[in-house]
Amino acid sequence: MASSPFEIFRRNLKPLMVFLVLLAMFSFVVLPALDTYLRRAGGTGGDPVAATYDGVELRASRVAQTTQAHAGVVRFLSELATETIRRGGIPQTPGFQYDEQSQQIQSLGIDANPGSEATVNAMRYYAEARKAGFELDDTAIKTWLDRFTDGTLSDAEITRVLMNSTGNRLGQMSLYEQLRMHLLSDLYQRGALIGLTQGQFPVVTPIEQWENFLKINQRARATAYGVLVSEYVDETDPKPPESEIAAIYEEGKDRIAYPNDDDPAPKFRRPDQAELEYIAADLNDFIEREKDKLTEQQLKAEYERGLAGGDFQMPADDSQALLDEVTGESNVDEPSEAESATAEPDMELSPETTLETTSETAPTETPEPAETSKSSEANVENETDVAPETIAPETPAPKDVAPKDVTPKADDQSGVPVDTSVRLVVMQDESDGADPAKAVVDEVQSNVEPVSDENPKTSKAETESDPIDSGKDKAVVDAEVADSSDDESNPSGEMVADATDSSTTDTKNDDANDAEASDEPSPKETPSDEDTTDEDSTDKNATEDASSMELDDEVPETKPQPFESVREEIATRLATEPARVALDKAVTEVSSIMRRYFSELAVHQSNVDVGVATEDDAPKRPDLPEIAKRLELSYGKTDGRVNRVSVNDTPVGASFGLGENFNQRGAPFATMMFGAQMQNGNVIPAQPLYAPVQTVDLEAQISYVTWKTNDVESYVPELDEVRDEVINVIRSKQARELARMAATKLAGQLQDTTKLDDIVPEDKTDNLHVDLGPFTWLDQVGFMQTTIGNVEQLDAVGDQFMEAVFTTEVGSATVAPNSPQTVYYVVVPTEFQPDVDELREQFSQPQQRFMALLLGSGDARDLMNGYFRAVDKRTGFELALQP
Repeated sequence: MASSPFEIFRRNLKPLMVFLVLLAMFSFVVLPALDTYLRRAGGTGGDPVAATYDGVELRASRVAQTTQAHAGVVRFLSELATETIRRGGIPQTPGFQYDEQSQQIQSLGIDANPGSEATVNAMRYYAEARKAGFELDDTAIKTWLDRFTDGTLSDAEITRVLMNSTGNRLGQMSLYEQLRMHLLSDLYQRGALIGLTQGQFPVVTPIEQWENFLKINQRARATAYGVLVSEYVDETDPKPPESEIAAIYEEGKDRIAYPNDDDPAPKFRRPDQAELEYIAADLNDFIEREKDKLTEQQLKAEYERGLAGGDFQMPADDSQALLDEVTGESNVDEPSEAESATAEPDMELSPETTLETTSETAPTETPEPAETSKSSEANVENETDVAPETIAPETPAPKDVAPKDVTPKADDQSGVPVDTSVRLVVMQDESDGADPAKAVVDEVQSNVEPVSDENPKTSKAETESDPIDSGKDKAVVDAEVADSSDDESNPSGEMVADATDSSTTDTKNDDANDAEASDEPSPKETPSDEDTTDEDSTDKNATEDASSMELDDEVPETKPQPFESVREEIATRLATEPARVALDKAVTEVSSIMRRYFSELAVHQSNVDVGVATEDDAPKRPDLPEIAKRLELSYGKTDGRVNRVSVNDTPVGASFGLGENFNQRGAPFATMMFGAQMQNGNVIPAQPLYAPVQTVDLEAQISYVTWKTNDVESYVPELDEVRDEVINVIRSKQARELARMAATKLAGQLQDTTKLDDIVPEDKTDNLHVDLGPFTWLDQVGFMQTTIGNVEQLDAVGDQFMEAVFTTEVGSATVAPNSPQTVYYVVVPTEFQPDVDELREQFSQPQQRFMALLLGSGDARDLMNGYFRAVDKRTGFELALQP
């Protein structure tokens, strides 16, 4: 009993009570104060200052929270606008834009691109707007929302949309505060544009429009000689003063130095870098492996299945070529003179000749005089021939009338009825009595309606004398007359049914079949030129649609492709899906192995931190080369450290994260690996060591699983570490000045009687570029988008070079650097084209002036930039966000 715990507690009650009181005092008094002190002391590193204005330090955590809230408001307004439009309304708030054609929302009326810098600007301009006396209370915000919904949603429905779009993370109070901030911030910023913009377009003076027009339309030719800055570095001071070294270091220590950066400004801050290791899975390799597993029986079975479904078909080349030759659609070479001399003249088979179906061949046609027999290509004309007529050789056809058909003799006709809406001109061979068009005629005959002889012919004279009494339209009557014939080949006087009756859209054709019959004028009676012209034009209009429809509706004949020609296509089709499944399985296995190691390593590090494990207990790192070999994948790693820019030069750098939908790209690989702030407000964190990232190159069809094996965060090096770089920047700056002076001296030597070629040193002729261009100051790459004109022979020319060229007279010399200021060019313009008069004529066109207007005004941009710089200076604004 003496050893009971209660007995021990009773005997030591006083010291235990003292201990518990001290513990309570420490927990409730000392620990909170210590926590507050540690937070304040460590707050600078854990929550750095993002920006400073008006004496206020804006912390990064607040910027991140506000950015997330901004992204939620953008999602809410997007869904609210979509629902409003679905209900038949349209938001009536200023700045909202909706494209009816594409059914896309183009602007919400507030900034729709959340980001850290955008948040900082919104917060500080909101403060400026409130200092200027602008206010929006909750009632005004509610009114704005009512106008945004166009009265189609109630307050409860608006709240429901807010909760659904933000996942209940944004309440009404936060929504109102966000809208108030962004609306007033936008109002204050638009105040800087008053007088500088008109709607969405900038205000540009006429002279600025003309200058913009010249930049995109005037082309120049020039001769240039480059003075290299690198040649003058040796003439600079190798030991600049320490004060200058310190000043240049301070100027560039916070600028990140990326490789291949053309900006000559000093940059010394080191970007975040990492060594990478990855495994790649190429879909094409998997497809080839799956192809090897296919048997000939599988391929042929798929081929037969495809044929049954209408696949693997190709046009019947032979029959199609024959049809093209007859219809005149193919480009037939003109016959030579020798061939024309031995060939028979053409025989026109017009509908009026009405070939008999019982005749199989046609006798050889007797050559006619040259005046009446003309050689022509085989073709099909989509028009109906006029009534048969005999035209004397000496009678010329009117200039505005198509040549009339020469009616062959009765014994020269084959007697085969053809489509009356088609006129065939066939070449016959003198040595062969058979008609070469027989096969073609048979082909056409199969598509022609049966011959009808029920309707008697109507007298053209009677119809023309009283078209109303006959109940016929004149166009229909003319078409019937043109399609009828009473020559020797049709002695009974019966006529072939008008093919155009069934295809012409004129509703009066039905009445034409009931008209009175009468004899047609004799073909030996030659009508006047005026009548012939009317008949030709009428027949063409009456049958053009019918003939074109009959030809166009014909389905071209096809034949199956041989198995060998589609074997590879069939194999790829059968192998693709199994290859995708196998690739996904392999990538998933690799990712699982790498992620398992990452989790085990994290647990191990935690155990080491609490002292229950040592570094020797670390899990074994997976052997990626061995894993890649086992799974028949590819292994790779970077050659040393890479950063978010240089990683794009590696194979894995061209890949993207997996999008939310199939075949949709996610974030770029560099962003996923090194982290970044996205435009929608989301922050993609940098990947820790050995955390696998899965990406895919959709164009190359290669999937990657990558992790970091070494990581170095961005930092500012000490002066001693970058002293050589600082000195190199100073010497390069001095060398640029020496190169500029040398180029200016050389340009001064150029006289009216000399050329640049004459004064260039003989050992520097490689730097001379003759006959450059033509090139423009600006190249248009899209609507309202331009780039600096390209001069291929020169190195990265920029705006300074273009300004110097296009503001210098022809034959005069000027000096201008390239964009990175590594070369100073002595430039002599040799020609400007087109001439000024032609340019002024083009500029007089409204469309040309409009495109020049869209380029804006440099003065207006300077005014706006000056306004915002004045605000920055007055408020003491400093942005501390790192790129």
